[in-house]
Amino acid sequence: MTTFTTRWFLASAPASVGSARHRAVDQLHAWGYRFDQDVAGTFALLVSAVLTNAVLHGKGDLLTLAMVARGQKVFVEVLDASNVAPSRREADPQDEGGRGMFLVDALASTWGIHPTARGKAVWLTYALAEQPIPARGRRRAELLASLIRRARPRIHIGTSPVPSALP
Repeated sequence: MTTFTTRWFLASAPASVGSARHRAVDQLHAWGYRFDQDVAGTFALLVSAVLTNAVLHGKGDLLTLAMVARGQKVFVEVLDASNVAPSRREADPQDEGGRGMFLVDALASTWGIHPTARGKAVWLTYALAEQPIPARGRRRAELLASLIRRARPRIHIGTSPVPSALP
């Protein structure tokens, strides 16, 4: 099974998030992955959420975005210079932000945080093949139901999956 890897260095600025989000989806296509717009949108949302969190709450002028794809699993890791771990919280309806890690928890297969020599890395895994392809309205209803049902946290602090160990 072939393993694909890439790493990008990005300015720690809001403008970097949008371009990196599109670049990440384009990279999967370049590696030969095919999926519908719902899967692409969910993956882009996950990449956007972890990058935005690093831009808003991280430190340093640069971020690193790494992607590893093997089989139908994609591993994404964002490194920044802060040692403060992101938290998953439920934002109030009137809040403009604060939902990023909540969405990561709901939509990623797994996610976690581990310290690095220069800060921290926030990582997630996403299963491309296991995503349903229902009609848009049904997809939204299923997403909302899964957000409400999910009671267990899936955060792993201090551990990171070894990308080569992805099935």
